[in-house]
Amino acid sequence: MLELFVAMKHIRTRKRQTALAMGAVGLAVAIIIVFRAVMNGSIEIFFDLIFELAPHALVLPKEGEEYIYLYKTLIEFIWTIPGVAAVSPTLSTTATLSFEDEVENVELTGGIPSEMNKVMSLDKYMIVGDFYAISSGRRVILGEGVMEKLDVKIGEDVVANFPDAKTMNLVVAGVFRTGIEEWDQGAYVSLETTQEFLGEGDVINYINIHLDDPYQGDAVAEEISARGYDADSWRTLFPEFEETLAFETFSNNLILALVLLIASFGIANVMNMLVLEKTREIGMLMAMGADGPSIRKVFVIESGILGLAGGTAGSLFGYIVSTYLHSLQYTITAPTAPQPIVIKFLVDPFDLIAFPLLALILSMIAGVYPAHKASKLDPVIALRG
Repeated sequence: MLELFVAMKHIRTRKRQTALAMGAVGLAVAIIIVFRAVMNGSIEIFFDLIFELAPHALVLPKEGEEYIYLYKTLIEFIWTIPGVAAVSPTLSTTATLSFEDEVENVELTGGIPSEMNKVMSLDKYMIVGDFYAISSGRRVILGEGVMEKLDVKIGEDVVANFPDAKTMNLVVAGVFRTGIEEWDQGAYVSLETTQEFLGEGDVINYINIHLDDPYQGDAVAEEISARGYDADSWRTLFPEFEETLAFETFSNNLILALVLLIASFGIANVMNMLVLEKTREIGMLMAMGADGPSIRKVFVIESGILGLAGGTAGSLFGYIVSTYLHSLQYTITAPTAPQPIVIKFLVDPFDLIAFPLLALILSMIAGVYPAHKASKLDPVIALRG
């Protein structure tokens, strides 16, 4: 194929310009691969936190009822559903906690500590004390935000009360911090303590479910809903998570695409200079019978080769850099985080293919104008140089 032969000749003979063009595209693709790896790692860290603390599915009372009364029978059914890893019966209510002159309204959540921890992993986020201490009597674990507002210390008593509820003293047995402000404003006690506080008997008002695969939450919720209960998956409970991530991912990908587009137009500049340098050669090709479309093909093919080669090299370099950075296990400690966060660089195999191909397409588009310009040269004028 004449066009390919001529394009390859230009690439071989103009090594400096070829290196610059490929380098621009390659660097852009490498940056994109590394940046995308950081994005993928950040998303996984975010969802790891959400899936660790939030239920994958939540069961609420039947319509018109305030509590789930026969919850033990319901739990037995839930355990028959494939993929269920943990089930935590929970009784939650608003309570007013007071210590000396300080008063704070909190969400007082009661559960079976061993089961609750399988769903929420709260023991991992304890700053002081033992999460399982709430098993013994009237003990409470406070979120860091509540602890600070009440200005209370470990071992001291807070008074819990609320209209129509029983007033009781609770010993502060520990403090937790998840880094999520809303959750750090809560308090946890045993299921028996909450039931005694409300005086409604052996009842609960929701069941937290942890799954082997969180993305099966919708199917599990649908199966439980068929029995008349109000069941939702995490997608329904926290729709803002996926919406926010989708928007951020789109905006970041748009910025990365613009970076690659700008780099590709560096190829357009190289091609334009090539047309000026190879005017006589273009005239000779036309004199030998090459028509306008053939001349256009030469420069579009050359642009494509530069883009694909640069994109492939950049993709490989970006993968190597991302893998190396991931192996370093670099950690950061945020002020609100309970523990250091390991930064992950996760390369999506799809990106290694998609971005070189995108570089190919954009480079060929960028080469269209110089190619068209070359095809419109007058052969006689071109031969004169």
